[in-house]
Amino acid sequence: MAEEHTPTTDEPITTDDNEIMNDSNDDMEQEYQVEISEAQVAEHQSVPGFCYRALSMFAAPLLDESGGIMAVLAGLFSLFLVGTTIGLIMPKNQDLSTEWYRTTSACIGWIYFMCWSVSFYPQVISNFKRGTTQGLSAEFCGLNVLGFACYSIYNGAFFWNKTIHELYRERHGADAEISVQSNDVAFAFHALLLSAATLFQIGYYDGVRAMMPSKTILGILIALLCVCTFYPWLVVFNIGDHYNWLDYLYLLSTVKIMISLIKYIPQVILNYQRKSTAGWSIWNIILDFTGGLLSDLQLIFDCKDLHDFSAITGNFAKFGLGSVSIFFDIIFMLQHYVLYRQTSEAVDERQPLLSDEERNDA
Repeated sequence: MAEEHTPTTDEPITTDDNEIMNDSNDDMEQEYQVEISEAQVAEHQSVPGFCYRALSMFAAPLLDESGGIMAVLAGLFSLFLVGTTIGLIMPKNQDLSTEWYRTTSACIGWIYFMCWSVSFYPQVISNFKRGTTQGLSAEFCGLNVLGFACYSIYNGAFFWNKTIHELYRERHGADAEISVQSNDVAFAFHALLLSAATLFQIGYYDGVRAMMPSKTILGILIALLCVCTFYPWLVVFNIGDHYNWLDYLYLLSTVKIMISLIKYIPQVILNYQRKSTAGWSIWNIILDFTGGLLSDLQLIFDCKDLHDFSAITGNFAKFGLGSVSIFFDIIFMLQHYVLYRQTSEAVDERQPLLSDEERNDA
């Protein structure tokens, strides 16, 4: 048997010896990396579990699709916390009587702003994750875009336009206060953007044909568009003394409320026909309900504090929008949690909700 030769310091190191030494170094490096990985795992495992749970809680409205009671409570708590923080930081309505109520009103306003604003994202995210908008009424989305376009013009004009301020005080009294606030304007434009994005998703995922409304809804859309575009010409060309920009804004607010009365009906019918709410995000409803309730409460409390309830009649769009939303949201929650609960839970949200044959017949 040949004896193993170990090179001495006086002998040159051969290629085979170099390979042995390199292999040994590689083994030592791998062992060192394994030790580092194990140390990192141990370090991560030592991070308190509540950090992960806290992040999950704040993201519940965007990530959760079940609408379970604990997820809802956690999601609402996070939005209430964020809204309250913003309300404490942002400027307050100095027309309100006391400092504590100025802060309270601001917090309520920003909480409902957060709820209403975030309510648009779960549907957009759900559509993206599923790669389809089946289960979502295209008629609802189309009406939503027109409605929030009217609402954006209404809030923006009341908030920024001095002429509107003068006309408002001429009609409601010199001391009348305009109840449109910055969060109302921010919500309106944000809602318009997200509504348009949702409508775009319908065409992108399911084709332009899926965006086509029924003849009834199409007729309503055309009629409302004609009204909204025809009235300004009466003001511009001074056709009659009773046409003015303030009444045009009230017309837009009326159109918005009418759309809110109509837009939910196609979705209610669609859920009824399918006996399921799958594809229709329940978080949209929960947050819309919470926002509508807080919006009406803020308006009522502000009027009581100012001893002037003309703000409700002068800003009926805000009060009416909240009330209509609450009514239909209750119907949707009954459909999701009571009437079609088992059917909705049985549907895999990641899969198309209708077969190809059903899609062609729709």
